[in-house]
Amino acid sequence: MATQRRPNMAASASATAVWTIRVLGAVEAHGPAGVITRWPSRAVAALLARLALAPDRNHPREELIELLWPGVALDVGRNRLRQALSTLKSLLEAGGVAVLQADRLVVRAVPGALSCDAVDFERWYRAGDADRALHAYRGELMPGHYDDWVIEARSRYATWFERLEALPPAAASASPPAEAARAAGPAVQLPSFWTRLFGIEHHLERLRTLTRQQRLVTVIGAGGSGKTRLAVEAGRTLAVASAADTAQGRDSGIAFDRIIFVSLVDCSDAEQALDAIAGALGIQGRDPATRIAHALAGRPTLLLLDNFEQLVGMADALLQRLLTDSATLHLLVTSRQRLGLIGEQVYELSGLALPDRQAAAVPAGLLDERAWSEQPALALFIDRARAVRADFRLGPGDLAVAAQLLHMLAGMPLAIELAASRMRGLSPKALLGLLTEGEVPMLDLLARGRGATSQAERHASLRHVVDWSWQQLDAEQIELMAALATFATPASLATVAAVVELDRHTTRERLEALRDSSLLVLSADALGAPRYGLLQPVREFVLERIGPQAAAHRRARLRQWLLAFGRQAAARGHAALQEVDAELPLVHAAVLGAVNDGAYREAVLIVLGLRRHWELDTRAGLPLSVTQVLRAGLDTLQDDTLFSELATLLSFSCALAGSVTDAQQLAERALVRAPGPRQRAGALLRQVNAIIFSGCLDGDIDARLSEGLALARSAGDAETEGLILRSQFLVAVNRDRDHDRAEPIAEQVQALWERLGHRRNASSGLMDRASCWIAQGRLTDAATALSSCERVALQERYATGAIMSSWQLGRVLLKLRQADAALAAFRRCVQGAWEHNRPAYVADALVLTPGGLALVGQLEDAARLQGFAVAHWQQHFGPFYRDLQRDVCFTRRVLRRALGAVRLEALHLDGTHLTLPDAVALALGTP
Repeated sequence: MATQRRPNMAASASATAVWTIRVLGAVEAHGPAGVITRWPSRAVAALLARLALAPDRNHPREELIELLWPGVALDVGRNRLRQALSTLKSLLEAGGVAVLQADRLVVRAVPGALSCDAVDFERWYRAGDADRALHAYRGELMPGHYDDWVIEARSRYATWFERLEALPPAAASASPPAEAARAAGPAVQLPSFWTRLFGIEHHLERLRTLTRQQRLVTVIGAGGSGKTRLAVEAGRTLAVASAADTAQGRDSGIAFDRIIFVSLVDCSDAEQALDAIAGALGIQGRDPATRIAHALAGRPTLLLLDNFEQLVGMADALLQRLLTDSATLHLLVTSRQRLGLIGEQVYELSGLALPDRQAAAVPAGLLDERAWSEQPALALFIDRARAVRADFRLGPGDLAVAAQLLHMLAGMPLAIELAASRMRGLSPKALLGLLTEGEVPMLDLLARGRGATSQAERHASLRHVVDWSWQQLDAEQIELMAALATFATPASLATVAAVVELDRHTTRERLEALRDSSLLVLSADALGAPRYGLLQPVREFVLERIGPQAAAHRRARLRQWLLAFGRQAAARGHAALQEVDAELPLVHAAVLGAVNDGAYREAVLIVLGLRRHWELDTRAGLPLSVTQVLRAGLDTLQDDTLFSELATLLSFSCALAGSVTDAQQLAERALVRAPGPRQRAGALLRQVNAIIFSGCLDGDIDARLSEGLALARSAGDAETEGLILRSQFLVAVNRDRDHDRAEPIAEQVQALWERLGHRRNASSGLMDRASCWIAQGRLTDAATALSSCERVALQERYATGAIMSSWQLGRVLLKLRQADAALAAFRRCVQGAWEHNRPAYVADALVLTPGGLALVGQLEDAARLQGFAVAHWQQHFGPFYRDLQRDVCFTRRVLRRALGAVRLEALHLDGTHLTLPDAVALALGTP
């Protein structure tokens, strides 16, 4: 059931009636808890109306069955009536006051419990009180109901109204002085919501100020973004502020005498909108515009016009006339589209604030009620889930799943509520699986009331929300939406223009038009450049409409643009790093899409065109999903150059992900099919890297590196030369322990990258030199250099460099016995590696962090974390290399002295049962 509740506003309600029922112009119930405006079924609404129209009469059950469900079998009808009556009693008698009476034969209202506007209208009509009767008639009887008895009664009431309207108009009664009306406080007619409010509180002050200062304010946003709730709550705060200002004699701007909500959801033209506004103001009769102007004269009034989007371009003149005719009128409008009127102030509403994905990776038990209540999207999800399942709780691991789910839904309140409604029979993990696997469209999973077709029901599901907006698009906008649906992630203006084959200026103008319709999500990349995308439900809808063939055609256009982008980036070298970084989500998605489309070779060419970014500029490697897909098709490549270069890149990516055996195999295959010196040098480099990651440094490494260095120099490949030199440095340090020989190699690496203008890698060379200074006892020099390296990495947005710098700096600070600073450095390393998905560096940092914890006195946490970290490293990366083994032994000795051997082993064993997110949380001090 969807209902709205607002304070009782029925002017003709009996003083003794529990509920006042409105059936003229709508079917509503005004009572002690507010107003019910929407009903669980038409039958429930019709039953209430029938009882209210004759509140003093006994209604035989068989008669009600025939009126509500004509022709139905009697036993079926009795069951339906029993259910409808039970539902109606639960709505009207929630406060414990009896409203309805029923026995086995009849149903009736408790005497005096119901009053009805149609009954009042008929009484005043028959008494000749035309003014009161005209005021009571606010529209046709029970709009939207077409039962025979309703149609007959509707015709009767409409005839009486026409007779009254034909009478000469009575002289308008004098309006009370504005001062007297203002002294009584503002008259408020607003819906009241019974669900808890999340995440819009920070908007209220800004919108309230804007509404006081400007006469036409439009709250725009996608369907289901919470526009109506925000506008109503802003109106409510304005009512409270106006009353307080009046009572205390303050003059803080305009104080509204009336704040009135007008739903335009069922209006399709200006005339219907005018009638809706007149009805909300209690105005009937001919020439409603003139009567509205008279009613508004001299009284500061705020009208909240809800769901104006279908009237944009059709009712603009109406708004302009209202504002012109009444100088004290302010309009607060909700719409999915900008109105485009002079003087309009737009307040754009996006989704709720989302929980941080990495922060949410801590166990759910570590997040208390207060913590999740401060996350609006998460709080809304939990609150609505508990509405359908009272015992709903986030179990272990559910918090990270819920965070991923909310990010997929972009924080849109309607989508979150619909997802939460699925918690009746699904877990968050199960729902996320259904959404990500794509077997069931998100539009179908997030649905409620699938039969909804009326305007008033178009929020019944995301499909209805999106479909309405789709119907408003022209052919050019549909083409642009089709292109945007091609992108699994937000895209730049250049990308969109290339796919739609338009110039950038035209593309930008059309994108702005879509944004004005709230169909577009505008974000910014790390460089601050705009990126355009679609919410996932909108994207699914568009892909359904355009069909697979059209979508594949546009994905092919996107791949061509990415190939050209890769060539341009390669020509610019390191200078293109940030531009490439900004496009990586789009690249990853396009590569996966290309493989699915059977365009594997194009996927390979896109990846190799940007190869230096993963191998050289960031040293981050390919994401695991991309690595797996490309590796699966590797044997289909006939071209030796492509095969060798892709296998080399995949080897590097596997090594970083901890799959050392896979990395070695791929490097060997790349070496076998290397067609020239450049490819052979790269394959030898990655072969050695895999060996270094494994910790088993055999004697054949030197020959391979020497051969690779000679090949790189002969091919003029200075970048591969720099990478091989660094591998020689690593061998000198980790196998030979010869820091005196290693330091000049690192200096040579630093000079080479400085000559090539590669600030990141030059800083890495300095970091390597610092590691030699550590071994030589020059700890203060090393700490200074490493601090500088960390600063450079952060300035360059070089995640890997920052992670490695903080890791090394922590080790130096430990040796200097600066325990607090060392622990802080290790925690920066853990945080950075975890946030940027660097599994090898996460493992490294977790091994070192116990040393910092131990020296600051957190002994048991240090022991547990070491128990996990040692087992985790050895499982994924094999034996420790020498420096790491030394650090582990040092920490173990400190802990054994402090805790004792038995207690230490018990805590180590306890630590082996931690999960990786548990261990990260422990290292960061999250508990």
